[in-house]
Amino acid sequence: MTLLYDTQSLFQRGLTKMVQNPTLLATYLIEPLAFLVLFSQMFTKLGEFIPNEAGGYVAYLTPGIVVFCALITSPQSGVSIVNDMNSGFLSKMLLTQTARSAILLGRVLTDVTLVVAEALITIAAAVVMGVTIATGVPGVLLILVTAAFFEVAFSGLFLAVGMATRKTETLSAVSGFLYLPLLFLSTAMFPSSFLPDWAQTASNYNPVTYISNVVRELVSGGLNLTTLADGYLLTGVIALLTFAFALYQFRRVVG
Repeated sequence: MTLLYDTQSLFQRGLTKMVQNPTLLATYLIEPLAFLVLFSQMFTKLGEFIPNEAGGYVAYLTPGIVVFCALITSPQSGVSIVNDMNSGFLSKMLLTQTARSAILLGRVLTDVTLVVAEALITIAAAVVMGVTIATGVPGVLLILVTAAFFEVAFSGLFLAVGMATRKTETLSAVSGFLYLPLLFLSTAMFPSSFLPDWAQTASNYNPVTYISNVVRELVSGGLNLTTLADGYLLTGVIALLTFAFALYQFRRVVG
């Protein structure tokens, strides 16, 4: 009961802080719309060369934007924990009876809420631009779960890095180093056949590719259980590794 109450309290705190920073909130919520419109217009002619893509390039790009927004939101967990450490808030919490695991859970749930909102905005914008979600409401719900799961997996990494370094600058450097290679060495924006051989090989091991393929099949209506299993298995492995690292660093902070 204490864990649930503490998680809820810290989750509400995270949402309140986000709402109190309207510039940051607006940036996160505008990003998916801006990326979808910008990239779909810049590369619109690519739709002519993508086989079996009924909705054109916008339909192909939409899953990539959903996944990319989940990826770029994940460092927010690390930034938050660093700010709490440097402000002394975390130290004060550790002096109370607050459930230790609630500190991480509350933060992650806040970011999951943000990612779900971003995914909904992306899907709504795509529908307005003529994309049909072939799997309907159940497919949309599974897209939201998939995006949230992917964000959680990477938030563990940034929680760990944040607690290890206590510097938001380091988080910015790490995230900046990861973002573009993970995006462009994947099928998020282009089919793998568009990539050079070495990039196709890299794409085959890129988690963004696996999750983009899951979301893309949910959009097109041709979801293959193997695709779903592969995407969730890889993301689950990443989540286990990153949160093992995060929990190790958290125990050091608590200790």
